[in-house]
Amino acid sequence: MAFVNVVHNATGYDELMGGPEIPVLERNVTLKKGTAYLRGMLLTSTTETSGSVQKEVATGTTKGGVADYVLAFDKDATEADVVGTVYTMGLFNREKIIVAEGDTADAHEAELRTKNIHFTSLK
Repeated sequence: MAFVNVVHNATGYDELMGGPEIPVLERNVTLKKGTAYLRGMLLTSTTETSGSVQKEVATGTTKGGVADYVLAFDKDATEADVVGTVYTMGLFNREKIIVAEGDTADAHEAELRTKNIHFTSLK
């Protein structure tokens, strides 16, 4: 099965991706309103229920929280929930991962490894 992956800002390399050794998988989730999300941000997934409908909603991972995804593209959700693409699998440079204030990518490395998200280093 073939698919098309659109690369935004294809003239530059932001160093988020750590290499091709682990395949990259993506999916779309709803990003909770109130934040301007940035590519490379760690996200936490929760389920919200509205009546009988459940939907997955992602927010920025807080210090001490559990990370589930890495955001693939910048998304502005300051005014309303928006759909954004997240990486569910891949190899990423830990220095380019965006975390909450006082948090580190290393603090989430073990939990993300169980979800097939792995870190490497630019060094």
